[in-house]
Amino acid sequence: MNRTQFALSLAVMGLMSLVGSFVAVYALQGAPVQAQKEEAAEVVKGGGFVLVDKKGNPRASLDIGDDNEVRFTLIDSEGKGRVQLNSGGERAYIALLDRSQQIRYLVGQDDSMVMETYLDAKGKNRMISQFKDGGQSLFSFNSEAGENLMSLMAGPKDASTLLLKDPTGKNGVTVFAKDDQATMQLDCGGGSILSAVLGDGRPVFALSKADKLRLRAMLGEDGTPEFIFLNDKKEATWRAGK
Repeated sequence: MNRTQFALSLAVMGLMSLVGSFVAVYALQGAPVQAQKEEAAEVVKGGGFVLVDKKGNPRASLDIGDDNEVRFTLIDSEGKGRVQLNSGGERAYIALLDRSQQIRYLVGQDDSMVMETYLDAKGKNRMISQFKDGGQSLFSFNSEAGENLMSLMAGPKDASTLLLKDPTGKNGVTVFAKDDQATMQLDCGGGSILSAVLGDGRPVFALSKADKLRLRAMLGEDGTPEFIFLNDKKEATWRAGK
């Protein structure tokens, strides 16, 4: 399951649980709660509980879902769920909803991953942070249209990577570091600039247009500087160094 599928599944799970909670509220309102004494302590047992205000309006509910998960919902004065906690088996989540019942904040745990998501009024994921027990982490921002504008990724065995994109998705910046190599690339208008340091310490600088390398500057393996201009056929038109 990728992070988008996980976030969507949590959102759907939250909405379905919310509907179930509301049904429990009205089904249980006014129903007697069974109670019994077990030895010295009093234990109240029931299939669900509803907290009502002075006017008898439900303000909170506690029930068991179809998957045997425990659901706790806080309800506002208009009868709409605003906070929901869900715990069942390997998954658990906390959700905050607005007055239109749209989830705006969701933090959930599933197996070995924890994900935190902020959503806009249309239900679009706008900011996501994710952490896995293996140490992999992700932090990203998305546009209203769903385009990724920024991603920051890191992990014990992964490259530390920063990706920046403009709203069109055509222009951006890529920065990463791994295995004694660091690279930064700027892309805009069909052109790009690449600046890097290789694992053996040699720096590299390159200019490209329309995916064609036109200039390269670097140090050779023996430390000799090399500077080359190339035509659109990648043929050297001028060279300094070797």
